Amino acid sequence: MMSLDTPHGYEPLHSAHFESPVLGTTSPIDYFNTIITSKSLNFSFDNYFVAKDLKLSPLVKKPALATRYKTLMDSCLKANNVDAHFVKGMLEYFHSQNQFLGLHHIRIASKGGHLKGRYVYGVLLMAIGQTEKGVKIINKLSDEQGFSVVEDCMANFQRSLERLDLHMKDIYVSSLLKMWPDLNCHPPEDNTVCSNCLHFFLLTKFFVMMLGLN
Repeated sequence: MMSLDTPHGYEPLHSAHFESPVLGTTSPIDYFNTIITSKSLNFSFDNYFVAKDLKLSPLVKKPALATRYKTLMDSCLKANNVDAHFVKGMLEYFHSQNQFLGLHHIRIASKGGHLKGRYVYGVLLMAIGQTEKGVKIINKLSDEQGFSVVEDCMANFQRSLERLDLHMKDIYVSSLLKMWPDLNCHPPEDNTVCSNCLHFFLLTKFFVMMLGLN
């Protein structure tokens, strides 16, 4: 199977990485694979439902890759694909430093049930001072999916920032100080978090990532 042409340092993407629940496993998927493995990806999806439901897992894991697949991204965004909105939001917020547009797309992904989008949106809201909204989103995610999912999202968020331009903002500093927990929250030797400092812990993780210290 022909792989997509990728720059040095990137893992080649294969058609198997892109999944569509709409297509079957016989001739339709063969047709789709032929399109997706096109060297230039200079095409758009004629089928709205294919573009809407296409799983862009490699791009969700590493949004920086999406800069090479503009036509694919445009087709999926037009179809309101939640993966595409998440990836676009990450690129706009961190790579292009367009906070407003970035949050707009990540919010769409979050509202569409994108787990990673829900986590990132909640953390970013906390980071820009919209603490109550961010905490509410994180709490709802944890209640519905379990804290292990929140932990997975935290780790995946860090990996998704690879090759993106990261910048510390004054608002991140003030938001972190605003959420600083009670010093007696729990014993300092207890290497864990509680309900009183969970959100501060998640914001601290984000803060460290922005400093490039992770």
